[in-house]
Amino acid sequence: MSKKQYLGLVLTTIFFLLVISTLSIQQPFSSIINFRRNYDFQNIKLNEIGYSNITVISDGYMGSYWNDQSSGTADIAIDPSGIIHVVWVDDTDGIWGDDWEIMYASYKDVDGWSNATVISDGYLGIYWNDGDSYSPHIAVDDLGGIHVVWHDNTDGIWGTDQEIMYARHIGVSGWSNVTVISDGYLGNYWNNGGSYFPRIAIDELGDIHVVWSDLTAGIWGTDEEMMYARYTEVSGWSNATVISDGYMGSYWNDGDSHAADIAIDGSGDIHVVWSDMTAGIWGGGTIDSEIMYTRYNDVDGWSNATVISDGYLGSYWNDNSSLIPSIAADEFGGIHVVWHDDTDGIWGDDWEIMYASYKDIDGWSNATVISDGFMGSYWNDGDSLFSYIITGISESIHVVWSDDTDGIWGTDVEVMYVNYTEVSGWSNVTIISDGYMGNYWNDNASGATDIATDGSGGIHVVWHDDTDGIWGTDMEIMYAYLLYTPPPRPLILSSTAEVPDDDGNFNLTWTSSDWALNYSVYESNAGYISVINSSIAVVQMGLISTSLSLSGYVSGTYYFIIEAINDYGKTLSNCVLVEVQILQGPSISFGYLFLIFMALGILGLISGIKRKS
Repeated sequence: MSKKQYLGLVLTTIFFLLVISTLSIQQPFSSIINFRRNYDFQNIKLNEIGYSNITVISDGYMGSYWNDQSSGTADIAIDPSGIIHVVWVDDTDGIWGDDWEIMYASYKDVDGWSNATVISDGYLGIYWNDGDSYSPHIAVDDLGGIHVVWHDNTDGIWGTDQEIMYARHIGVSGWSNVTVISDGYLGNYWNNGGSYFPRIAIDELGDIHVVWSDLTAGIWGTDEEMMYARYTEVSGWSNATVISDGYMGSYWNDGDSHAADIAIDGSGDIHVVWSDMTAGIWGGGTIDSEIMYTRYNDVDGWSNATVISDGYLGSYWNDNSSLIPSIAADEFGGIHVVWHDDTDGIWGDDWEIMYASYKDIDGWSNATVISDGFMGSYWNDGDSLFSYIITGISESIHVVWSDDTDGIWGTDVEVMYVNYTEVSGWSNVTIISDGYMGNYWNDNASGATDIATDGSGGIHVVWHDDTDGIWGTDMEIMYAYLLYTPPPRPLILSSTAEVPDDDGNFNLTWTSSDWALNYSVYESNAGYISVINSSIAVVQMGLISTSLSLSGYVSGTYYFIIEAINDYGKTLSNCVLVEVQILQGPSISFGYLFLIFMALGILGLISGIKRKS
């Protein structure tokens, strides 16, 4: 054998052994891959939510069912200590007379629900409020003070027209006397038209803001307008101001404006929406009323009124009535509005709940039907009316309304609920006024609902209900509690791999996802991961920590993504690419030393054979 042949034999042997050794070293990782499970990803949208059975809160205190007349139009608020406060209008007779009054009840964990109390009459034992009191709305301040407004037709120095009245409960002082806030500024009783349907909000400074519909004529015309008044501890109540017309001195809003709602964002800006019949490029009149919006800040004052229920990108497709809006502001300055709408579409010709939102960067969104069409199924074929909206934990949105769609719950009107997060989108509709534990006992109309959140995932809903029970055959105020857990929050994935990675060993790390119970790590070498499907391998499931060490990867391109999981949804991270390029000259390890010694042994064997020959 020549020296050249001998050297070739040695090099070939060493190369062959290196290849065999490399394959055997990688074999355990290949075995792991064979045992990885495939997983079909589905973006789960919450359509089943745990809720309590219904409680009647307007009657039955300590087993005494004394409230024997209609209780309606309830409103709810929760103070910083978690106490629940509810007001409603009530026709039950008592020491206060036989007129409709505003009643109040509260809930504390220690005491349960209190007895109902009349707060619109009887201050210091004087029952002077002998007209009907309607449409209460409640708000609480940061110190736990309770503030209630309503419209009232009791006569007084303010005249015989309906006025907006206000009462508050501060600490141990109890309920204040009633005050008219829609008229009588500085002793001038100029507001001689009806004032209706007030809504109240309180800012972080404790200032009180109230809006309502008003029929008083003025420079703005004889049409119904939205009026506003503000209270500060320094100045007291301001004069009433028209905010739906007269921007820059132009009184263009000549249709009726009614049914306002108000919200205040974290910056102190005031946001107001209402239904409006003024005609414009959007249509108008009684058959195509629209939702209008105005905004106030201390620098610019009140903005011009803007139509938000129609005209998205210049398309005026909403050609039927949009009525009774509700508004909420989130902690980032986003505005969320719902209303009931009679416009026809793929959802049918029934009234539906529509939604629009505002962000400074995007402006107003298009109107969206949220009461029907989940996953393309338009099953909600009854009228959906009188919606209310709140924002909750983890940037979630919650909406309730009354709905007369038939189902397993019967043919009576029920309270329906949906929620929204960026991760999950809009949920399917859930009935919360009937069907607890599969028992559909609520067989009469449930309507005029309202909703509040306690800031820790609890959703509290009230409504008036005509279902008969131990409380009698009169309409009562009912209450239900929902525990909402949002899907996991967004998370960010990164790796410690070099670019490119030369040894196939690296770590994946990701940010903690709020509300996540565990994580799964998915891998693909076939392309960028946007969703999880059956072609993608699971590296590891059920991780509790936010890191994972990986090793033994051969040369190639790998894509990784993390899935945060809880019982109510799943959230995907960004996709991370890792390029592995194993160097041809690996560092010497025990395995490679073994190969070298083996090669030297073969070399010695060949040398001995050569000497013998």
